[in-house]
Amino acid sequence: MSTFTEPAPAFSPGSLRAALREHWDLADTVLKPLDSERDLNVLVDEEFVLKISNPAERADVVDMEVRALAHVRAADPGLPVPEPVGEVARLTDDTGRACLARLITLLPGRPLEGSPVDDAMAARVGSAAARVSVALQGFFHPAAGRELLWDVRRTPAVVAASGIGRAELVARVAPALAATATLPAGLQHADVTLTNVLAEAGAVTGVIDFGDMHHTAAVTDLAVTLTSVLRRAEDVWRATEAVLRGYQRHRALGVAEAAVLGELVIARLLTTLAVSATRRETHRDNERYITQYDDTSERVLRLLADLTPDELGDRLARLAGTRDVASAVPAGELPSRRAAAMGGGLSPLFYRRPLELVRGEGPWLYARDGRRYLDAYNNVAVVGHAHPAVARAVGRQLAELNTHSRYLHGGIVSLAERILATMPPELDTCLFTTSGTEANELAWRLATAYTGGDAAIIAEHAYHGSSKWMAELSSNEWPPGYRPAHVGTFAAPREPGVAPRIEAAGLRPALVLADSQFTSEGILDAPSEFLAGLVEGAHSAGALYLADEVQSGYGRSGPQLWRFALAGITPDLVTLGKPMGAGYPIGALVTRREIADVLAREYEYFSTFAATPAAAAAGHAVLDVLELTGLPAQAVRVGEHLRRGLRELAAGSAVLGPVRGTGLLAGVDVLPVDGSPSREVARSLLDGLVTRGVLAGLTGPGGDVLKVRPPLVWEEAHADEFVARLAEATRGYGL
Repeated sequence: MSTFTEPAPAFSPGSLRAALREHWDLADTVLKPLDSERDLNVLVDEEFVLKISNPAERADVVDMEVRALAHVRAADPGLPVPEPVGEVARLTDDTGRACLARLITLLPGRPLEGSPVDDAMAARVGSAAARVSVALQGFFHPAAGRELLWDVRRTPAVVAASGIGRAELVARVAPALAATATLPAGLQHADVTLTNVLAEAGAVTGVIDFGDMHHTAAVTDLAVTLTSVLRRAEDVWRATEAVLRGYQRHRALGVAEAAVLGELVIARLLTTLAVSATRRETHRDNERYITQYDDTSERVLRLLADLTPDELGDRLARLAGTRDVASAVPAGELPSRRAAAMGGGLSPLFYRRPLELVRGEGPWLYARDGRRYLDAYNNVAVVGHAHPAVARAVGRQLAELNTHSRYLHGGIVSLAERILATMPPELDTCLFTTSGTEANELAWRLATAYTGGDAAIIAEHAYHGSSKWMAELSSNEWPPGYRPAHVGTFAAPREPGVAPRIEAAGLRPALVLADSQFTSEGILDAPSEFLAGLVEGAHSAGALYLADEVQSGYGRSGPQLWRFALAGITPDLVTLGKPMGAGYPIGALVTRREIADVLAREYEYFSTFAATPAAAAAGHAVLDVLELTGLPAQAVRVGEHLRRGLRELAAGSAVLGPVRGTGLLAGVDVLPVDGSPSREVARSLLDGLVTRGVLAGLTGPGGDVLKVRPPLVWEEAHADEFVARLAEATRGYGL
């Protein structure tokens, strides 16, 4: 026997009342029949539902339903599902067939089927489907592998047996059906439809009827729900977005799942039409129920089938947020289209042959062609590219809340406290920004307000940001012959024992600022005395001293986290940036409250995307990794190993000169060779590294210093790899 061919149980009202009295001690009951495809459902006293399974239903399947309900209630107590009353009973119907019966609690609300379903309700239905799927995770039952007519994966066989044709569509969905075998799977409800979702006053009040449960891919479960909603939708794509929005608040779709979802909806529609055609002839008494979806299924099927699988997959991926935007432009067109749309020479690319990078992992970057590159340059990914802890923290927070800093949020307050705990006690105020540039700009505002000065003193080849004001304070970026009237300079510590000389004649300095590692100057090892002299010189001139730690901070110089701390000085202001969020845009300015209070007398500081909950999540994740894995200490050890290898290489090379750096940072002078200027040799050397799978940079006033500033996850083997590839490049750099 099969539940789809065997007639539903047959009980007279008297037989039902007798069973209720015998097995559940309910007398004088008021009964009302309810719709069912293959079972008998009866409303009892407006309080319970008596579910009598089809005579062909297996006992282990009924046991699975009962146990699944208990599991769902334990896993998600807030999800409204029925609760069994008493035990499963064995009944004999009026035709002498044995049936299993259960009494369950009646949930409030009415089925959504037949009612208008707006976007808000569609999202709630999607949410309910996901919650049931997630709640069933971890549940196992031997009956879960049963064969079921409604199993979307059986579409080809079900359609073939029905005689409705549609061979072309069956062939179309076959690849998607096959793909479900490798997608996340488990025991699924498989029938969270508008018929089985109850609602009242705009809220979902129940998910019922676990009778179609079976083990399948989770995305097929979603396809069932989405199909049901689309049959009632005026706008298919708005409804799809709503269902996915609700669903993904509880369970995120994978790329491969979103890719097949549209095809699985087509398969579900085909299954619906096939089951209807198969059963209506043999169950004329239940024809209305069996055929109720035929017309709407045909309508949605025509709409979806008008799109090719690629077109439908693209729409679902876009609505689910799984679209691969990196491949949106063909590789051959990418350089010209970028130049046309993004400023051309105003925003140049690295390397003579620009790279199209599509993925990162730890110290490695991967190009579109699959080639792997050792990253020796990017300090943004301080804890390694695409660190799962950072990605997970940001994604989780974005899924929960992300708004501006005008509201209280514990994450951002505790991040400020954690950062301040790493600073000298005098620095008691942390102001968040979205970048190092913005942090330096805010520092400039504070300094001018606090001191009354209007000039800045910078290193001769400094870089502090890309905004209008910070470009003025970035001498490394000035065109030839340009120097703002309100900016003075000091010579960087290129020679040992040199004291800083601040040129402030005719100026009213508000700020003296320096990158603590002088990276734009060629990566210089500033003696502690030199940095202390800058602080003293700033104060003597009536200015504040700013330590720009955007490139040299966040553990690059060691466990004390900040390069200025290694020198034993206390700045008036400290700016942080790039590494703070390991790719998420966040920066900060740390200072004394007395300095911040002066600006607060006349202004408020606000930046929409600074101090957001998502920024806080990224900031905490980065600090957690740094603190718990010892990466700053590792940076010191690996950095020393790297520079030792570079010095050994340079000792026997006509191309490489002195090597400098602190922590995991190195600058290597590139020398002129055979009449070629050092800048040209350096550029050729850089491209030689790229061809050997290594990405580095250039710095210094002449652009002839090889800049090695990798993620802190570098180990000694990575340093050795870099030195080996550099050795190869110096032997054949092609000039």
